[in-house]
Amino acid sequence: MSIGFQWRGRWWLAAASGLVAVLPPIQATAQQPVPPAAPRVSLAEIKTTPGASLMMPLSLTPDPKNPLRSLTVEIGFVSKSLVFQKTSRGLAAELANADIQANLIEGPPDDKGLKRATLRVTVSLPEPAPKEGLPDGLLAYLLFQVSEDAQPLTIKLTPAVVSANDLSTPPKKVSNVGADAGVVVIESLDAVYQRLAPELACFFFSH
Repeated sequence: MSIGFQWRGRWWLAAASGLVAVLPPIQATAQQPVPPAAPRVSLAEIKTTPGASLMMPLSLTPDPKNPLRSLTVEIGFVSKSLVFQKTSRGLAAELANADIQANLIEGPPDDKGLKRATLRVTVSLPEPAPKEGLPDGLLAYLLFQVSEDAQPLTIKLTPAVVSANDLSTPPKKVSNVGADAGVVVIESLDAVYQRLAPELACFFFSH
């Protein structure tokens, strides 16, 4: 048996186990609708050493409700120690038979002697009326060469989607495509050895 009573503005329940506060009922609040996710291109973070080649992946996360037939992204970076060489299709682009085109625009050195470049990459579906848009996944590999005399530093690759079109006929522009930056971290060989030494020691001792 239990007895309820009010004290200091709150109802209490006297039970055999002691006094238990009776909390007011929680009123459910209406959930706000979740906005659809905008399509997004992404680069990655890669660690490398002087004189090495690297492949920077360019990936797409599409909006299933608003698929794209094409997009053009401009990637800006300091090109003093990082030289662009070529692009190759990623798995997603190969499966969709998408075309990849790249054009590099080199800028003059600034007052600090830093050279900047802009890499313009266009990914498009060749069909005049594709049934499906650019797929989720890896669209392209961007091949770079690190200079032999590069010093340890971090180079940021900043992408911006300058144009994108949907599957409409004629195509309509899509303006809300996001972009995530990439990073190339150039390390000295000594730094790489110090970072990997514990793992190498464990590998040799375990074998």
